[in-house]
Amino acid sequence: MKIVSSSRTEWTAAACAVVSALLLVAAFPPLEWTGALWVALAPLLAMARFAPTRLALKMGFVAGFLFWLLSIRWLTHVTVAGWLFLSAYCAAYFLPAVWAANRWRGGAAGFAATTAVVWCGAEFLRGWIGGGFPWNPLGVGLAPWVPGIQLAEFGGVWLVSGLVAFANALLAWAVAERRGWAGLALGALAVAAALGWGAWRAVQWPAPERTLRAALVQTAIPQDEKWVVAKIRMIYERLARLTRQAQGDPAVELVIWPETALPDDVRNSENSYALVYGLCTNGPPILTGSLDSAALDSGETQYFNSAFLFDAEGRIAGEYDKRHLVIGGEFIPLARFVPWRWQVAWGWPASICPGKAGAVFRAGRADVPLSPLICFEDILPPLARADVRAGSRMLVNLTNDAWFDERSAPRQHMRNATLRAVENRVPLVRAANTGVSCVVAPSGRVVAELSDGRGATSAAGVLWADVPVPSAAAPLTFYARFGDMYGIACAAATTLWLVAALRRGRREPAAVKI
Repeated sequence: MKIVSSSRTEWTAAACAVVSALLLVAAFPPLEWTGALWVALAPLLAMARFAPTRLALKMGFVAGFLFWLLSIRWLTHVTVAGWLFLSAYCAAYFLPAVWAANRWRGGAAGFAATTAVVWCGAEFLRGWIGGGFPWNPLGVGLAPWVPGIQLAEFGGVWLVSGLVAFANALLAWAVAERRGWAGLALGALAVAAALGWGAWRAVQWPAPERTLRAALVQTAIPQDEKWVVAKIRMIYERLARLTRQAQGDPAVELVIWPETALPDDVRNSENSYALVYGLCTNGPPILTGSLDSAALDSGETQYFNSAFLFDAEGRIAGEYDKRHLVIGGEFIPLARFVPWRWQVAWGWPASICPGKAGAVFRAGRADVPLSPLICFEDILPPLARADVRAGSRMLVNLTNDAWFDERSAPRQHMRNATLRAVENRVPLVRAANTGVSCVVAPSGRVVAELSDGRGATSAAGVLWADVPVPSAAAPLTFYARFGDMYGIACAAATTLWLVAALRRGRREPAAVKI
């Protein structure tokens, strides 16, 4: 029988929820207090051990809601209603792990393993249901500490999340139960072994057999100016000036512009095409983001968010259409029932068409195979994996993060993308409109980053970097070969457990109030 004090327990549970939420927030950008991640879930999980089920679930939702409110507050620059709804939606994914912790009746090691599986299962489902929002899974909080993310080459970011959840569950058990020391010791040894291997793996990289000298152009065009006709000349001039600056290095093999760098449809715009043609014929190839359009036989026009590779003669040598679109920003569900004037966002169509497949371009003297990922496609593990399996050995993210604030959103985006390099053991290059433009090595280490003298990453500029590229014969990682097996297994186990628990309809034991 569980003996509780109603008021004291509620206040203690609330305090645990708030502490967990704040520690989680601190672990992610802009603060990036990585050490906080190892204890962040412990108060919440410990609370679940002593609180009644209903109270534990309520506080689990409070912790999740507060965490998401604070961590994605940058969304208020676009939509306050969307910020509140998304925070509440994502908070619900905290509940399965809290419920599992509350209901567990076994020992310490089983408690930690079960909690880790359920937490990862919920994270995976959040990244899949309804198109998915896999933003800031637990493992991303370790991205600044390279040894902590090396397990991603086996189970993706989900396995890294599992390691963190496992360690937190062990700590929660020690605080709440104060028993099962043998299981605790065994679990702690497993965590230490995983981190020790990660520290070793992070430095086990031979010199690359080939490199590609790239120049990343960051234009820093404010979002409210990108689609203004009166600003087109300014955009052209900035692109030309920065590109000529990039071409000042004769060793540059590829110049990379960000997402929708051009203010119109480059394929069908005489002025935009002339700009790219003139710059290419005087220098290296250019990879750029741009709108694209195609006229249908019906007279309607289809729009795409695309990437184009222009060769040294100014010809289109490769094209790619973004596969995974942003709801509300790039497509509107049931658009045929929505007035056209509501389907225009920031001066360009919000209802655009998705691409059907990835693409592999070739660039540089070593004929490096590379694949573009547009905007937040770099936080979707299956897309990067599919490109690597198709032969790509370098991922290039073209993005525009000017929609949001200058600190938290761009850096969160970069940290989320970092895991794609580790999962597939290929470099990730990011060319952003307002930052973070950088190069991530296959180890997950950021080896080059564009910033001004004050450390700000949002200013216009050029970043030159020698990108280390693995050979075509390099073996694929376990993750690249087998995909999200760990995440799928955790999601399946979590779903089956939830269904079984709901069917049993187990009620909370009656509490004795004192």
